[in-house]
Amino acid sequence: MDEKVYNLASEINEELNKSQDVKLLNELDKKLDDSFEVYTLSNKKDEALERYISNKDLYGEDNEVTIESLKELQRAKEELNNHPLVKEYLSVYSRVRDIYLQINNILLDEFKGGKC
Repeated sequence: MDEKVYNLASEINEELNKSQDVKLLNELDKKLDDSFEVYTLSNKKDEALERYISNKDLYGEDNEVTIESLKELQRAKEELNNHPLVKEYLSVYSRVRDIYLQINNILLDEFKGGKC
C-alpha cells in the first residue's frame, strides 16, 4: 500500500512539474530572488512592520505614533504588492495554489467530515 501511494504521489508531482503555471511560478520565484528592487521593497516593508510592532507595544494601538506607523506599513505593503514582478508572481501563485487545493480535495475527500 505505501509503495502504491508513494508511486502515485511521485506521478502527481511529475505532472505538476510539467504544468506551465508551475514552471512559470518557479521562474518568477527566481526572478524575485534576483530582483534588488523587490528586495529593497521587501526590506522596507519588514522595517515598517518592526516599527509598527514596537510602537504598538510601547504606546498601544490607539496612539497617534502607532497609527502613523501602521499607515506606513500599509503603504510599504502596497508598494511591494504593486511591483509588476510581485503582481505577476501572486497571480500565478494563486493559480498554482488552486491546482494544489483541487488535488488535496480529490485525494483527501474521503477523510473529510469523519467519513473514514
